[in-house]
Amino acid sequence: MEETQYLEENNQLNQLSMNILVHAGNARDHLVQSLESLEEMNFEKAQLEVKAARKEVVIAHGLQTDTLQLEATGEQIRYSTLFCHAQDTLMTAQSEILIGEHLIRLFEKFCQK
Repeated sequence: MEETQYLEENNQLNQLSMNILVHAGNARDHLVQSLESLEEMNFEKAQLEVKAARKEVVIAHGLQTDTLQLEATGEQIRYSTLFCHAQDTLMTAQSEILIGEHLIRLFEKFCQK
C-alpha cells in the first residue's frame, strides 16, 4: 500500500472514530441530564433527555455499522485504538441508556403507588 493511501485511510478512520465518539459522548451527556431530571422527579424531562440520548446512539451506531460492513465484505480495516475506544464508548452509552430507561419506569411506578 502506498504511503499516501495509508495516510488517507488512517485519516478517514480517525475522523469516523471521532464522529462516533462525539455522538456517543452527546448520548452520555443527555443521559446524565435525564438522570438529574429523574432525581428531581421530573419524569417528562427525564424521558425527553433519554430519547435525545437514543437518537445520538442511533447516529453513532450507524457510523460504526457502515465501517463493520466494509470489513464483512472483505475490505480489510486496520486495527485502530481510537476506533476501539469509540466502540467501547458507544457500547457503554447504550448500556447506560438501557439502565436509565428502566430507572425512569421504576421511579414512575414507585411514585404512582
